[in-house]
Amino acid sequence: MSKYFEMAADLYQKGDRVSAFNAFLELAIDGDADAQAMVGFMLENGEGCEQNVEEAFGWYQKAADQGQHVALFNLGQMLRSGKGCPTDEKAAFEAFMKSAWAGNVHAMFEAAQMMEAGAGTPLNLERAANWYETAAQYGHTEAQNCIGAMYQEGQGVAKDYEKARRWYEKAAEQGHPRAMYNLGMLYDKGWGVEQNSEKALEWCRKAAHAGHDKAKSIIRRLQEEGKIVF
Repeated sequence: MSKYFEMAADLYQKGDRVSAFNAFLELAIDGDADAQAMVGFMLENGEGCEQNVEEAFGWYQKAADQGQHVALFNLGQMLRSGKGCPTDEKAAFEAFMKSAWAGNVHAMFEAAQMMEAGAGTPLNLERAANWYETAAQYGHTEAQNCIGAMYQEGQGVAKDYEKARRWYEKAAEQGHPRAMYNLGMLYDKGWGVEQNSEKALEWCRKAAHAGHDKAKSIIRRLQEEGKIVF
């Protein structure tokens, strides 16, 4: 990363978006892939310049052609949603995969979702599970919950409630509402753990507080069965 890019980034961090955009644009025109990605981002969001998603797509493409992983991820998002370009799920998947192989955790998750759904690529649960778990190992909370669910259901991996619990716990401890609910459900049902109404209640209360409606139904049932007292 050049000192000129660092100077532009410093302007951005200080809130001088117009000066930052102009500095990044100058570098981008000279072929700096990181600057091209930033110009794309600022154009997409209208930061320091007039919003122009079509131009943003073009700059992302230039950076992506040089293998810039953030640009590849953003390009994939635009291709999948049709923002600033025609929708193309196959091209979106290819962009996510290139970004994922470059180490972008968010791209790993998006690619896994597309594999699981068979969107832009043939449905492949085993491959989806592998990428979910890789992203999960890097701390991606949604991926942690997803790989937990795949272990719980035995989709793409051998059913393993213990692994499901461990992944749900990692996501739940970071505040993921659905993982809290899923963890509460394991304790409620006694799946792979000793049945424990108190732990089920603890996690379902946290999930309910975070807005997960299904968690409320478990709380109500536990109350009706006399397993908890308010």
